[in-house]
Amino acid sequence: MRARMLSAVPTGVLTASALLGALVAPGTAAAAAPARPAAGGSAVRPLPTGAPAKVLAAPAPVVSAATPAAREAPADPAIRAEADRLMELTYREFAAVRHSPPFNWTTDGCSVPTGLFPYREVFRPACVQHDFGYRNYGGNHELGLDPTRATKNWIDSRFRTEMRRICDDRYSAAGRHRNCRRAADTYYTGVRIGGDKAFF
Repeated sequence: MRARMLSAVPTGVLTASALLGALVAPGTAAAAAPARPAAGGSAVRPLPTGAPAKVLAAPAPVVSAATPAAREAPADPAIRAEADRLMELTYREFAAVRHSPPFNWTTDGCSVPTGLFPYREVFRPACVQHDFGYRNYGGNHELGLDPTRATKNWIDSRFRTEMRRICDDRYSAAGRHRNCRRAADTYYTGVRIGGDKAFF
């Protein structure tokens, strides 16, 4: 079954209700676009009955001014190497890093999956690091270091690792630790399933 993704996905984590709404049965297929003549071909424009057909040259394709130019990889490979280093830091190490250019350090923290409100603040350090990954490697932002599926999976995996590390550091009681780990898995599932629009 094909899934229709959400029209707007936050850069943080989806709520559980939004996540469930992201996967729906496909609707009817959209009407097919009218056929266009092949490049260099001609188009026949119908004329009133009795008039001879007139062959016109096909119009030149319209190039939208809004179409973004192709993004090139940064000229300096040190930028990518530094981003990789930052993404491999623990959540505590990452929180202590000085915010310097050319990276995008903006964040909106964590979204709150239904029923998991307390973890919005618990997981905030991991969410901030996850935002850094999406906003520097992803295709929706200026650097676009590596907007590939493999890189998104890696960033999401780092997110889960750091959330689990937070659970390990914060909760010693078995029940609270188990609940924290379950919440981390829910956050991780949210970005894996619903994070494409925020990343690509």
